[in-house]
Amino acid sequence: MKSKRKTCSLVTFFSFVFIHVYASVCVGDVLFEDDFEGNKVDKDKWDVPAAWTIDKGALDANGGEVGITVKNDFTDFEMYCDFNMVDPLWSAEFVLRAQDKDNCCMFQIVADNRHQFWNHLRVGGGWQIIDANKVADKSGVDPKLGEWYNVKIVVEGSRFDLYYNQRGKEPKLAFTWEDDTYKKGAVGFRQGDGEHCLYDNVLVTTVGYKQAVDPHKSLPTIWGRIKN
Repeated sequence: MKSKRKTCSLVTFFSFVFIHVYASVCVGDVLFEDDFEGNKVDKDKWDVPAAWTIDKGALDANGGEVGITVKNDFTDFEMYCDFNMVDPLWSAEFVLRAQDKDNCCMFQIVADNRHQFWNHLRVGGGWQIIDANKVADKSGVDPKLGEWYNVKIVVEGSRFDLYYNQRGKEPKLAFTWEDDTYKKGAVGFRQGDGEHCLYDNVLVTTVGYKQAVDPHKSLPTIWGRIKN
């Protein structure tokens, strides 16, 4: 009888410790996530061009313009994902606060010798990009084709901060940008004609979210589903 009580006490104790540790490192809420482990795009989560597919556990976005989440009420949030530019060096494009596919913000990496991000607005289907919105990439990262990187975008009020680095490394700040055109909306990606990029491990959270494993390191844990 004593042995059973002791075993029960130990289970209770370690359960308490696990819950306490978990609660202490998980702050905030997950608003959306997709690791693309299914055989096809989940239409309950995404509204994307027909040409976009799932390939080896990643979203294969090849042309077709804008693809966004079905959930469209993100206001202030953090967006994380991994990306791999197939071709060319400006094919990673992140859509934010999309009212629909014709009205949104979009950040495009320009990773050739210009080392910039081009921050677009799309209004009524037309892309607007002025020279003032072609901002220097301050991260010092030198992206290459065919390699995986991680990005973190913090959206709060009219401020946008974009961080990125090689997958598995701490993201570095690339730029800060201010714009109040759109207050809320969907997130997603954009690929113009001839632009091909892979995306994976999409996670949208409340601002300041912390969890038991850094999403950029993609390390599996007993309480996380983020894959290697």
